[in-house]
Amino acid sequence: MARFVEHKQVVLRSTLEVIPDISALPRVGAGHDGIVFKFNDKALKILKYDISLRKEKNLMTFSKATYFLDELDLKRIIKPIDILLDSEGVYTGYVMEYLDDVTNPKKKDSPIYREPEDFSCGELINSMHDLIEDFNELTRKNVLAADINRGSYIFTTDFMHLCDMDKYQKDLLKIDDQNKRMLNYVIAKFLAIVMSKKLSKEQLKLVNEWVKKSANSRKFLESLEKEIGSDYRVPIGDFATYKVKKLIQIK
Repeated sequence: MARFVEHKQVVLRSTLEVIPDISALPRVGAGHDGIVFKFNDKALKILKYDISLRKEKNLMTFSKATYFLDELDLKRIIKPIDILLDSEGVYTGYVMEYLDDVTNPKKKDSPIYREPEDFSCGELINSMHDLIEDFNELTRKNVLAADINRGSYIFTTDFMHLCDMDKYQKDLLKIDDQNKRMLNYVIAKFLAIVMSKKLSKEQLKLVNEWVKKSANSRKFLESLEKEIGSDYRVPIGDFATYKVKKLIQIK
């Protein structure tokens, strides 16, 4: 049976700064494997399971966290930047840069609030180029991107970022094609999310088939950039509307 590990006091390994009661901090996220708290300009993720179960489930072990921290130089994938220890000096979680999600429904009354489709195609292209560099970096460092889903996206004022590296795998070889397919999936899935509003089940099926096809296409990102064209001011929502109409016509 899964054993949850609960801690009150934690310590940032790099500075030895003590947080006496982490549960008193604002909670900004939670998942099956951990809880995320906001601490100044940082996000602190406390892992739920004990060490053996983290290894068994391929979660964020100390080895992975320190490797990602020391070896990876990433622009739009949120990686560990410090280690969290419990009061006995045992690894209990990790620290990330805190990014403010401007698409959070709680911000609807804020001037910074935006829907993902409100960003421009130029912002999509810029993010895509940064992610290409990030995924190339993962491949160079023998890290395989994994378990990317709808909850992996964070949208800040400069658009798309990816979070939750817990199930990424390290020390793997010959992963170039797998990482390229995953990057294709990241971009295609985002567009599918925007496209999928108010579609029938049959239309959703066509969109999902397009995502699968795009993920396996060696020229997907190049073709997408050409399809968007030179007017980067066009809102992503407008491009998605055009794209979904084109897909629905192809049966």
